[in-house]
Amino acid sequence: MDKPSFSAASLLSVRNKTVVITGCTGVLGWTYCRALAELGATLVMSDLPDRNPAVRAEEIVREFGVPALGLACDVAEEQDVKRLFITAMEKFGHVDVVLNNAAATGEHLMKAGNVFAAFEEYPLAVWEQVMRTNLTGVFLVAREGGRAMLASGGGSLVNISSIYGVVGPDHRIYEGMPFASFPAYSASKAGVHGLTLWLATYWGGRGIRVNTVVPGGVYNGHDPEFVRRYSERTPMGRMAQREDLVGIIVYLASEASRYCTGQKYIVDGGLTAW
Repeated sequence: MDKPSFSAASLLSVRNKTVVITGCTGVLGWTYCRALAELGATLVMSDLPDRNPAVRAEEIVREFGVPALGLACDVAEEQDVKRLFITAMEKFGHVDVVLNNAAATGEHLMKAGNVFAAFEEYPLAVWEQVMRTNLTGVFLVAREGGRAMLASGGGSLVNISSIYGVVGPDHRIYEGMPFASFPAYSASKAGVHGLTLWLATYWGGRGIRVNTVVPGGVYNGHDPEFVRRYSERTPMGRMAQREDLVGIIVYLASEASRYCTGQKYIVDGGLTAW
């Protein structure tokens, strides 16, 4: 019997790939950075200036001994995003993977207005701010990241959506909580996969794969009652742990996913199976 012309280890390798990660200091972004660094990737880590991405990149270098560069970038600002990829190319000469991960969350937006207002009274300013980060920002990162990957001979763009971009929330689990789901988040995250589909067909013959990862609810110190309610909605009976998302990210960053594009990878403990 003929032996396969590949090795599983080489297919799953991300060693020496240059990976640009937006939203690098968040609960999932930081997990992705650590996992990819442990596997030998070169990292370009970006986040808002007050999140100190340069400091976090230095932590990666010290712990894992891989090249890592931290850059301040607001994905809603076109010039910031252009500068991010120009710098990545100047520093490392190629961009192989882009994790389009930055997003405006309820916690971040609470400073901007009544993000959890009733829909009938929802502030237009908050809606527009969410859309600018979660959808326009995704577009800008995809555009500039795609330009860099085309110049590098191809690559993988991974857009991060949310379970609430696929199904509506069960509003009952938020009753009595100091936080809730909010409409702009769901609308923006649903739009992310629409962009993925368009780009997958646009870049399909030019060496760039484009896919969407859809995380379910990830535990991050939530109220125990909320955890109980959410867990009861999932067949696996729990919220996601941040490490549960690592496998799909490594798969999409590596050549193991070389024939996958335009897909929606849902990692939700089975929530959408019910």
